[in-house]
Amino acid sequence: MCPISDLLDRFPRGLREMEIQYGKKVDLKIRGGTTLVDRAVLEALNEPLLHLLRNAFDHGIESPDIRQEKGKPERGTIIITAAYRGNKTVITVEDDGGGINVDKIRSKALEMGVSEADLQESSKKELLDLIFEPGFSTASQVTDLSGRGVGMDVVHTNLESIQGDIQVNTQPGKGTMFTITVPFTLSVVRVLLVETAGMLLAFPNTVIEEMVCLNPEMLMNGIGQDVLNWDGYLVPIISLKQWFNFPRPAYVAHTEVIPVIDQPTVLMVAQGENYVGIQIDRYWGEQEVTIRQVEGSVGMPKGFAGCTILGDGRVVPLVDITALLHWLNDDPSQSSFTPKLAPTTTDFLETFADHHTSTIMVVDDSINVRRFLALTLEKAGYRVEQAKDGQDALEKLQGGLGSTVQLVISDIEMPRLDGYGFLSHLKSDLVCQHLPVIMLTSRSGNKHRQLAMNLGASAYFSKPFKENKLLATIGELIN
Repeated sequence: MCPISDLLDRFPRGLREMEIQYGKKVDLKIRGGTTLVDRAVLEALNEPLLHLLRNAFDHGIESPDIRQEKGKPERGTIIITAAYRGNKTVITVEDDGGGINVDKIRSKALEMGVSEADLQESSKKELLDLIFEPGFSTASQVTDLSGRGVGMDVVHTNLESIQGDIQVNTQPGKGTMFTITVPFTLSVVRVLLVETAGMLLAFPNTVIEEMVCLNPEMLMNGIGQDVLNWDGYLVPIISLKQWFNFPRPAYVAHTEVIPVIDQPTVLMVAQGENYVGIQIDRYWGEQEVTIRQVEGSVGMPKGFAGCTILGDGRVVPLVDITALLHWLNDDPSQSSFTPKLAPTTTDFLETFADHHTSTIMVVDDSINVRRFLALTLEKAGYRVEQAKDGQDALEKLQGGLGSTVQLVISDIEMPRLDGYGFLSHLKSDLVCQHLPVIMLTSRSGNKHRQLAMNLGASAYFSKPFKENKLLATIGELIN
């Protein structure tokens, strides 16, 4: 946290230079300079506040002779005030100039294509908000200070990037005030407190799509990794307990608080268009915490971004979910969230061992599903080619793979070219039309199945599927 004066103390010198250059006389008053602001917020405020100062000097404050004609002091005044309001920091930039001409805004809006009817229905606030639109400027001439058609929209965008807001209020002939509201600190986040392996972890609530109580019936035993059937989607599960191996058990504080969910739970995390399940032991609730950076010669492990200290003194690490998943996926010594499957019995392997020369193409836009199937098939003795959608599969088959691939497993819902379109194109190709295609999709309806079979599909499986049945069907079709 830094006092906002660290930023505002730079402004008087710049204002004096503008006074000399443009012949105006302006006093700058700063109030609440000791108000503490998060360092990251302070850095982001530099450009918006500087632009508002220049805007007040150029657009707001009149020249000395005009001010005297209006009965105002020769010297204009700009006041910048900072204060706390709840968990927000409020900064106002106020001038005693001529104010904003709302009629000019209305005229400029008409020139830019806004209809007269819309403008008639607009309130004063809605008209004033137009100055934050890209390219909107009422300046009659371009100067080094303003009139370039950029600036106020950039101010608005920069403030949005730090979860801030800006409002404007003006009185003709008396002046204008801009009110900026920004978070007290960007280091305060809302987290889910969870427990695994006896240790508390904090997950930012923005990264969790859904929480699912773990039901054994939802689990599917893959080859080496469990997969969760989540509303028809096969989602690989990471059990953090298997990864967090400590030389001694974590200290468990005895409190009167009881967990909100006292049973194994899965946190659903979105990774692009796919999902990954994080299995935890129990869920302790949601709360707002302050994140502290860990300093010292020993850095934080991969997958963590600082810590928070709870009211009872416990230090809880904050999980950086993206970094954590990258670490799990890149660690060569252990399995990762990429499904790694292994046959359940020796007999199962021997049944399909004679297909080691067969090549199967897996077509699916989900990289997790492709990996899941690829590893299943490779463990069963097949070679696997992958395609990210129907168009990619057609290009690869027509590019030479059509003579080496013995079977295709395809999803239905895919970008560019879906499973139905892929089937239709494939069956019209002289080289590939006899290639058997298994449709593997989350669509379980009879009409979807019938359409696929009419287009030439050899078999149809809906997710979740039984591995032994799928492999048996593959064996029959290839033979």
